[in-house]
Amino acid sequence: MRLLRLMARRPRPAALFATGLATALLGTVGVLGTDAPAAPAAEPAPGVTVALPGDDNADGRIDEDESGWDCRTMGNRLCGGDVPPECERAGDSVQLCVTVAARAPYGWTNADGSTVDVPDGRAMIRDLDETPGTAPWADALAALDAEYREHAPRA
Repeated sequence: MRLLRLMARRPRPAALFATGLATALLGTVGVLGTDAPAAPAAEPAPGVTVALPGDDNADGRIDEDESGWDCRTMGNRLCGGDVPPECERAGDSVQLCVTVAARAPYGWTNADGSTVDVPDGRAMIRDLDETPGTAPWADALAALDAEYREHAPRA
């Protein structure tokens, strides 16, 4: 009886160490034991098509004009109403075309005192001689953009 009272009053360092070690070991096993290894993703069987939400024709990808297409975040991020008629056949240059088309008329005065007045962007695109969607047309758009950046008034 005296031994139990002695053990209850004065815990020994070895007993404290053993208790702490057992607690840490059980805690580690509990944490690590709950994580099951991740199973590899199952590949669909040959000939099986996985339908994505919004993939109307079930070809495995969401194309423009399907119900899952979001024109604000997918593709060139231009929605139908955002593209002016001058840029409809722009091809890869549609973003630059929309940027140029949105510009207001501007002008500048040269060093010799002569003035240059430039119409709005849509009028400039209509006046291009190049065929829309071709490389020369894209170069002409880039030249219009560079001219605007050089001469337009800074806001």
